[in-house]
Amino acid sequence: MGTTRSKILTYVLFCVVLFQCKPPELSNACDGKSNGYALGSLIRFVTGDRSPSCLPSFDFQDLWGVFQAPSGDVGVNAMASYKDQIIIGGNFQLMGPSTGSAAFLQTSNGKVVPNRYCRYLKIVGTTLIAIPDGGGGFYIGGEFYAVQGEARYAVAHILPGCQVDRVFKVPRDIADARVIYSLALNGDHLYVGGDFTSWGDISQKYLVRLNRYTGDIDTSFSVQNIDSTVFDLDTIFNSLYVCGGFSQIGGITKRGIAKVSFANGAVDTSFNPSITTGSCLDLHFGTDSQGSPNLFIAGDFTAPSRNYALSVTPDGTLTNWNPNPNAQVNSVQQYQNKIYLGGGFTTINGGTVASYMAAVNQDTGTIITNNYALNAYVASLQVIENTLYISGQFTTVKGIPRISMASLDLTNESVTLFNPNFEGVISNPGSTFLTAGNGIVFVTSDRSTVNVVPRNHFAVIDEYTGAPIEGTPNFDYPIKSINVNGNRLFVGGTFTNIAGQSRTSFAILDLPHYQVSSTNIVLSGSPEIRTITSDESKVYVGGISLGTVNGQTRNGVFALNLSDLSLSTWNPDLGGGSSGESILVVNDLVFIGGSFTQINGVGGYQNLQAVDKLNGTRLDIPSSSTLPGGLVYSLTYANSKIYIGGFFSSVTGVGTVNNAAVYDLSTKTYLQPNPVSAENMVNSVKAYPDGNVFYGGSFANINGDTKFNTFGVYQSSTNSMYQWNAGITNVVYTSMFKNGRYYLGGIFSVALRELNGGLVRTTLTE
Repeated sequence: MGTTRSKILTYVLFCVVLFQCKPPELSNACDGKSNGYALGSLIRFVTGDRSPSCLPSFDFQDLWGVFQAPSGDVGVNAMASYKDQIIIGGNFQLMGPSTGSAAFLQTSNGKVVPNRYCRYLKIVGTTLIAIPDGGGGFYIGGEFYAVQGEARYAVAHILPGCQVDRVFKVPRDIADARVIYSLALNGDHLYVGGDFTSWGDISQKYLVRLNRYTGDIDTSFSVQNIDSTVFDLDTIFNSLYVCGGFSQIGGITKRGIAKVSFANGAVDTSFNPSITTGSCLDLHFGTDSQGSPNLFIAGDFTAPSRNYALSVTPDGTLTNWNPNPNAQVNSVQQYQNKIYLGGGFTTINGGTVASYMAAVNQDTGTIITNNYALNAYVASLQVIENTLYISGQFTTVKGIPRISMASLDLTNESVTLFNPNFEGVISNPGSTFLTAGNGIVFVTSDRSTVNVVPRNHFAVIDEYTGAPIEGTPNFDYPIKSINVNGNRLFVGGTFTNIAGQSRTSFAILDLPHYQVSSTNIVLSGSPEIRTITSDESKVYVGGISLGTVNGQTRNGVFALNLSDLSLSTWNPDLGGGSSGESILVVNDLVFIGGSFTQINGVGGYQNLQAVDKLNGTRLDIPSSSTLPGGLVYSLTYANSKIYIGGFFSSVTGVGTVNNAAVYDLSTKTYLQPNPVSAENMVNSVKAYPDGNVFYGGSFANINGDTKFNTFGVYQSSTNSMYQWNAGITNVVYTSMFKNGRYYLGGIFSVALRELNGGLVRTTLTE
């Protein structure tokens, strides 16, 4: 990573010197055939320059995602654009880069290496183990099914340069239940241990050997009759040590720990540390004070006169080392004469207080240091040179805030500035820490992001960096809708307070600084604002449980005059208990979709109706005899047609119409046959000038095609679905187009077969 960038920078400087000697006619920066153009483009590539220019711009950024919420589904419900910013609202408390469960972090501060220098792995799932490949890359294992959008099933190879190896592949587990806890490399072989009962169509379980270059299984190595999970593997003296929860291995009764042959998996019957109950969770090959090799074993086991931690010589002989913790040990590491233990214990040496971590003597196990002051258990430890990396469920180390991960300078055991700041705690089996050179550490975990910042339900993202800007207000409850009109941002949801100011479900922010406007539109009851749109004179608002607006009755919908933000006389009156879910302005018409059975006080008009802009008077478009038989969530317009999404199974007078319909304004009829039929609810429908109509929702298919799971694109120009699989795993609630790219928001954590926290940017070609 750093080497590549240094080479590019060196080349740039060389080119600068070289081109200074070129004739003037060769240095026209806007002539695509000139050396000046090539040089300028290269400089923009290296520096990430996106300023206005005739030179090309290179996109190395990745949108941050949204994470964590006090309750309900985490996600983006609404978005809008203002200048070079993307505004989002939803149900979230944190934002962070969507790295996935493994990331390259700077050792100096814990900051993730920028995506433009090291492409995020975006692993879908949990990464539990990583080992170096000996050539600058890594093998990773865990419970995942995709890496950088490529299908990978619990094992993958990461090449130098932060790219997934497209050659190395393992078969998918038939039951999708494979979990890899440990990897070990020996020669051309990769040993893989975990929780699985078959490998593709081969019956080997819990431990297999693969070709390190292709991922193909090598059946000449087979450990028979192993009866439970393998948690760790370690190698010494041409033997493989196997640590796990098994009670039998190779047809021999052995609890938790065994020694097997690298060649064929034969079990060494003489190696027997005599664990009687429980599991081995971690192994570490270290030494005693004489330099003799010792195997330190940790777990939740018991053994004769040894509980939770013991050590043996390579042949299995029990040593005198006996730290005697009072509970499970998850991880063990050595630095000089100290053995570091981390886990769920609270005492060591039979009663000395040592909360979750301790340093003990390498020969005896007597305590050396116990004042790490962790407030919750340690999942993993790893010594790299003079640094001890720690992960777990703690939030402080030695009184210093550190969420889930920290490091100690082992020269004085002080807490370093390394502070990755995860979005949540890290559970056992925790993390792997591997040096990646140049002040970088490669870290695995069960988290989805790192370097998180607080953003409560509202954020403004810089379009070019992908990161949220500072200085935006916090909302106390979720946002459901947003709309930009001029220098105002209208926001709706269920909130009651913004940046310390009282606002009930609807607010106005003044742009460009996102300050809460002094104008307070007072809504009575407990409303939830679900839709906001505007035209040249009004902002139209809809929601549920609306009672009064500024003291005047408004059922389902209301409008404000943009000139002075006063309540408009526009009042369609959808009736008590109604909801306005979507409002669409088309020329002189205002279409209202929602859940209602009357309009202007007249019954028989259900769920969809056009009204005029002046007073909200119904126009019988569509007529009362051709209306959706259920809730209308979303409306959009393109080429004289209204595209309708919602939760309905029929249209009166038309027949079966599943959750999506198209109304032709020119003929005042619904298109038949219905071009789009969704298996379940359509929450969002949005048309774009290129003829694409986006459908998002909780459906499993469109027109019976399961590739359109929760999201699909209808091409109105060809009257067909665009055959592109977005790889989105949960509901899409909103979309937007800006500068040649589409933005999608929802409660998904996976999009484009990559980890994306509720927000993704796409060209529809990935």
